[in-house]
Amino acid sequence: MLRKSWEFFILFNKEVFYNKIALLWTLVIPLFFMVFNHLSWLTNPPNFQSFKNNIFLYWGFMILTTAIYGVGISILMLRDNGFLKMFKFIARNKLPIILGKIGSQWFFVTINLVIFTAASALLFHQPVFSVLSIAIIVAIIVPLPIFFLFLWISSLPYRQETISPIFTILMSSLIYFANVEVNHKSLLVLNPASFILNVSKLISDAVSNHVWDITLSYTLVVIMGVYILIGVFSYKIIDITPKAGRI
Repeated sequence: MLRKSWEFFILFNKEVFYNKIALLWTLVIPLFFMVFNHLSWLTNPPNFQSFKNNIFLYWGFMILTTAIYGVGISILMLRDNGFLKMFKFIARNKLPIILGKIGSQWFFVTINLVIFTAASALLFHQPVFSVLSIAIIVAIIVPLPIFFLFLWISSLPYRQETISPIFTILMSSLIYFANVEVNHKSLLVLNPASFILNVSKLISDAVSNHVWDITLSYTLVVIMGVYILIGVFSYKIIDITPKAGRI
């Protein structure tokens, strides 16, 4: 199982790192808007706390984009193109395929988070190693449960081109409302973008200020468990048969 998962991980890595659209959405566009929206910071750098509060939103965008398009919709594309069925025939099980896909996207978003964070910190004259340490811990902890959560997209009985525009709107809405409701912990489970922001803030406080919110950490662990359970259930109902006749 591990060997098969590793082989699919290598295969999907070759695909994702040659995919210019994925690189554009998860690295180039966030970096462009980070600079464009904060041009004044180039000559008048913000304090470290303001910088972190802003960069957390971009981390959320990058992780959600990867989860929705790199995992959820990408698996739908594999199914509709017949590759998921072919890969399952080769592997005798769809689990190595899903794990390989999740692993490759996890690696991909981690690399992008590191590059984006380092570039932003250098441009805006922030302590690079301090913010990078937070970014790396976030990249290790956060993407996996988010990727599992969005496996529910892969279980939908529709073609990917039909539902892709809907999820573009959904992702923008999640980011917007996360910025509004970030302090309302009861809504965390409903919005994965809020989950990302709160985990980032929790880790930031622990690394920078040596403060740990026990109540929030318990809440986030429970939500993480819920996301993984949703992913496990979604995995079980993912169909490998192409939906050529579905709209």
